[in-house]
Amino acid sequence: MLKKDLIIFDLDGTLIDSSEDIAWAVNKMLKDMGFEEMPYPAIKERIGWGVSMLLEKVLPAEKHNLLDEAKGVFMGYYRNHLLVKTKPYNGVMDVLEHFKNKKLAVATNKPAGLTTKILDDLNMSVYFRKVVGGDGVQNKKPSPEALEVILKELNVLPHNAVFIGDSKIDIEAGKKGGIMTIGAAYGFRGRQELEEAGADVIIEDIGELIKEIL
Repeated sequence: MLKKDLIIFDLDGTLIDSSEDIAWAVNKMLKDMGFEEMPYPAIKERIGWGVSMLLEKVLPAEKHNLLDEAKGVFMGYYRNHLLVKTKPYNGVMDVLEHFKNKKLAVATNKPAGLTTKILDDLNMSVYFRKVVGGDGVQNKKPSPEALEVILKELNVLPHNAVFIGDSKIDIEAGKKGGIMTIGAAYGFRGRQELEEAGADVIIEDIGELIKEIL
């Protein structure tokens, strides 16, 4: 088992499954702006880099001059549709309760305001000593900046922390920050991407953390 003082979690695809609500808002934006809607799996696999990058990936390349407009339309829908189908993955609340005496934090590319609202409404905020959103740092993941902010504020050295995420950008951020990484294969990307990214450990269920971390 791994002895760690700090457990840092990604949000979307790791703690919560928000993919249906995000996909709904993306398709509302695409339809409003006269573009063809996309299948849910195609949107799901594009989630994780933050709103701006998500919209770059769903808009046609020749229409990237409309990104600011698209972001405004998307956020208008998503802000009011955060928790229609979004919920914690099975076992998440048990894991947070099990580790409640450790330092727990969230590092996400999602804007901090939306992250806080989701965590509040799902009764998860109480577990986290620090939450860093994508707008709280100069460089989003895969930069390690959010992780470095958390380490500094919670006074933990990198080797005493672990970062759990579902995508290659999470694994890359952890590696750059000198933090052990655990890949969440149950999330938005699956096992292969996490293996290729070099995750130190890969789990199929978040409940496995109870056996992995002391």
